[in-house]
Order: sequence, then structure tokens, then C-alpha cells
Amino acid sequence: MSVSHLRGAFIAYEPDGYPEKKRVLPFRFNPETLGRDLALEQGDNSQGPGGGGGGSSSGGDAQQGADASSGTLKETFSVLVRFDAYDRHEAVANLPPELGVAPEVAALEDLMHPAASETEDNADGSEPVAARAKRPTVLFVWGRKRVYPVRITGMSIQEILHNAELNPVRAEIEVALEVVGSGEVKDNPAVQSALDFTHGHRRELARMFLDNTADQGSNILPL
Repeated sequence: MSVSHLRGAFIAYEPDGYPEKKRVLPFRFNPETLGRDLALEQGDNSQGPGGGGGGSSSGGDAQQGADASSGTLKETFSVLVRFDAYDRHEAVANLPPELGVAPEVAALEDLMHPAASETEDNADGSEPVAARAKRPTVLFVWGRKRVYPVRITGMSIQEILHNAELNPVRAEIEVALEVVGSGEVKDNPAVQSALDFTHGHRRELARMFLDNTADQGSNILPL
């Protein structure tokens, strides 16, 4: 009996286009490994509440600086995305074969570029200028319980084979991702919805584990 596997994906929403205006980039081959790093970045406590520098810190300030809640949690990912023109998903099997996997690579690269913007007329009647472009909101979807709003901080692209048109027929792309915090993007429902969804499931999984280990405390330390 064949087993149906879920596919991971990137979902990109156009600026102010959530939830209708989106692009979906599913993985043909799920990454074999998923590298995750979590780090707590402590803020600068050199200035007091009044904003002045210098002076000694009180015991309460020192305690707050040592408290994990006073820092910002940063989570980063590293995933390896593979494309192969000879083993495409049926949904994109009608792409021109002479292009190789150039369309897939271009679609992934495009997530790092600002979205197309309309021109705006200057108030002084001069030539219209392009509005300041915004990047799309990107979600990294990994299974039914993990959806992360991310910014793509880097890509390393390896084009392994090329056809007669010098288009790649195989490519591997190492993608570096950083999870976007709710405080970094205000009034973005896509970011907040994804964070709430994922954090809720993380707490649910943690509770499932802890509920089953609570009675083991007597075998560890007499607390």
C-alpha cells in the first residue's frame, strides 16, 4: 500500500494581499534535513527607564537582564531545496522542457525581491515615481502543525547540470530563513496568524509530553 506524504512549501502573500493574493511554491522533494537554531538576544540595558546613560543598575534591573523574558528569541532555519526537470510534479509537467528548472529557480529567487509596485504621482506635479516596493510576506509550511512567517536572508544556488540552452536541469538551493516576530511587522495578519497557529501547537505538544512525565519526578530529585 502506497503512503501519501505531505509536501512542504513556501507560500508568499503580496503586500496587503492576505489572504487572497498568494503564490504557492510546493517542494517536489521535501528536504531530508531541517536545520533549526534558537538564540536569545539580550537587549541593551545600559540606559535606564529615563533614557539616560551611566549610573549603577539596581538589583531589579539586574534581575530583569538575567530573565529570559527580557531578551528577544531569534529562530533561524536552513533547508536544502532540490529541483529536477526529469522528475517534476504533474502539476508543472507542462512547462517548456527547454527551460529546464529555470522557472522553479526563478520563482524561489523572486521571494527575495520586492513585489512589483505601481507608480505614484508626485504632489508637485513632477514626473511620477515608483512607489516604495515591499517584499512579500513568506510563510514556510512544514507539516500540519508548523507554519512559520519567515524572511529569506540568503540563498546558495548550485546548478548541477545544464541542457543545450544552458538552462539548469538540476539545481540545489540552500535557503537561509529567519522567523519574523510579531513585534517586527505590525498589522500583518499573515504573520500573526502563522505565529499564533504554530506557537499554539508547540505548547500543545509540550503539554502532551509533560503530562506523561509528571509522575516521574519522584525518581529524579526529592522536590
